[in-house]
Amino acid sequence: MKKIKYILVLFLVLLIKPLVVQAAPSYTLSTNSYTTVGSSVTATLRISNAASWNIRLNGGGATSGCSTSSADATSNAKNSTQTFTVTCRATNVGQISFTATGDATDQDGNSVNISVTKTVSVQAPREKDSNNYLKSLSVKDYKLTPDFNKETLEYSLTVPNTVNKITLEGATESNYATVEGFGEVEVNEGANKFEIKVVSETGSERVYTITVNVKDENPIEVEIKDGDYTIMKNAKTLEAPSTYIQTTVTINNVEIPAFYSEISKFTLIGVKDSKGDTHFAIYHKEDNTYELYNENQSTQMLLFIKSIPEELEGFRKDTITINESSRECLISNSDESIVLIYAMNINTGESAYYLYDKEEDSYVKYHDGFTKEYEEKLEKYKQVILAFAGVAIGFLLIIVILLFTKKKKTKIIIKPDTRNEEIQEEPKTSKKEKKNKKKKSKEKNIDEKKEEELKIEKIETPKKGKKKSKEDALEQVSNAAKMIEDYEKTRELTKNELQSIQEKSSDEDTMFDILENSKKKKKK
Repeated sequence: MKKIKYILVLFLVLLIKPLVVQAAPSYTLSTNSYTTVGSSVTATLRISNAASWNIRLNGGGATSGCSTSSADATSNAKNSTQTFTVTCRATNVGQISFTATGDATDQDGNSVNISVTKTVSVQAPREKDSNNYLKSLSVKDYKLTPDFNKETLEYSLTVPNTVNKITLEGATESNYATVEGFGEVEVNEGANKFEIKVVSETGSERVYTITVNVKDENPIEVEIKDGDYTIMKNAKTLEAPSTYIQTTVTINNVEIPAFYSEISKFTLIGVKDSKGDTHFAIYHKEDNTYELYNENQSTQMLLFIKSIPEELEGFRKDTITINESSRECLISNSDESIVLIYAMNINTGESAYYLYDKEEDSYVKYHDGFTKEYEEKLEKYKQVILAFAGVAIGFLLIIVILLFTKKKKTKIIIKPDTRNEEIQEEPKTSKKEKKNKKKKSKEKNIDEKKEEELKIEKIETPKKGKKKSKEDALEQVSNAAKMIEDYEKTRELTKNELQSIQEKSSDEDTMFDILENSKKKKKK
């Protein structure tokens, strides 16, 4: 019986073995069906059961062209699966054709020829979607007021005071838009404001607002700095500030969640304004008053800005915007860029004046020496500026004087020098001879006078278009002064001589005309 079984098994093995044949190499080429101009697209050739291969991949058409090739074999000459890729960039609308050619061989020597083509459609690039509308908006299990309209941005609803959480739901009109704000959120007594931000593919933003009012049967309303606020009875949405620990306080016989700091000695409670925005307020138990809390952080300190306790000498009281809030400050009377705020360092509990740099948004602890040192430097700068101004003005005056002296033209007329001429008595002659002689003398004097004037004008008057040096100008002035002095002496002698001639001459008018003409020329 056993022998029969062995014979049957052997028979089956011999029968089946010829039927088990190693499969020949196979291949597939895959790529995208379409792409857009400017985008890249990749084609992938996958060969199975191959021990060696020789293939080439080409891409052509709406592209600048691409190709790759490979001829290799496995290291152990066994069958394996190989992958080859080629990537093209679409340059224009049309088609890109990817073609794979070659052959592959398995470990038993069976070969297969490879020839396959895939086509990719190249389309014009799609314009980005600018749609930032919601298609729907709701609060699960509650109804919004008013009914949803994609153009309406503000909604509200009221829920019982037992509600701690709500779920915001909705969808965008465009599949390319993104949205923030949906999901489960916590609510407290009073107004709770939530924003749903929709951003389009182009980056434009639209904000929808939902105000959820949680009923408060016994609200505690307080006034803080001319504003109406409601005290929060639930601290679920409040996060403790730095250096503060959670505690409670009793206000109007109601236990209120609060936060206390051993450093600042402040007790903080949560309050809401009429818009539903949440704030921290300092609760002063001794006089039952409230003050809005603020934190202003620089690189080294965390400050709570307080009201100015007193005005400092050289400063005036004013306000300045810090972190989008108006704060009291002191501004220097001499330099408006010097701004002081009065604040407590949250980390140390110390209150002091701080210099505030608006551009750098930084703070430096202030002391009187800062202003004195600044004023001293300012005074030094003023003295230096005045000194430079004085030197500059003096230099300009010198230049003006030199230019004026250089450009000034001197014209001097000198009468003929008659000091060495002797006046002799004329012999007695007839009246006719005397008259002729006087006429000739007059003409001679006039000719000599004109000749002298021409000589002086030729020497003293500079030619147009020519510039003289500084030394030439000074020499000319000196010569002119000497000539004026000589002229004055000559003028006195000439007057004496003329008086002598007048006693012997009856024609006085002629000689005086010469003198008057000389005076007129001098004035010119």
